Amino acid sequence: MADVYTVLFIVIGILISVPALLVALNLLMPQVTERAARRLDKSPGKSFAVGLPVTAVLLFWSLANFESNAGLLQTSAFIILFLGMMLGSIGGAGLSRLLGRRIAPLSDNHSDIHFLLRGAIVYELAVLVPLVGWFVFAPIVGIMAVGAAVLAVFSKQSSVVSEPRARTATEH
Repeated sequence: MADVYTVLFIVIGILISVPALLVALNLLMPQVTERAARRLDKSPGKSFAVGLPVTAVLLFWSLANFESNAGLLQTSAFIILFLGMMLGSIGGAGLSRLLGRRIAPLSDNHSDIHFLLRGAIVYELAVLVPLVGWFVFAPIVGIMAVGAAVLAVFSKQSSVVSEPRARTATEH
């Protein structure tokens, strides 16, 4: 029974921490996540087209070298895997920003942090839907998120035109 509780609390911890990570990335790297959100909004097909080979290379390199006898190759596999997770997290933060922006007109609350959090929770819950969320939504959106992150991280900062942000509750 203790094993069941351990797994349950690990799952609950992950469910709480994923939106927190996505909101934190939005707060710590607003320009990058804004560019990722713009890429996902304006060119989701391009994001997918860029993300597919990047994800494939990252996965292939990591999986091929985890079982290597050479310590340097195993180390490079971990580094590449963490690079992929970093790109996926940045893209996911951009997606939560985009979802939050689209949720904004449906809400009376005008706080940016609430929109980011709601977008992150919607993203997380969509991935948790059995079968469709696991095997259709998560891979497609994950690849798009990696592509958007690559385009956002390696694009010129001036290429993103700022748009008016939502007013906060104190600005009314």
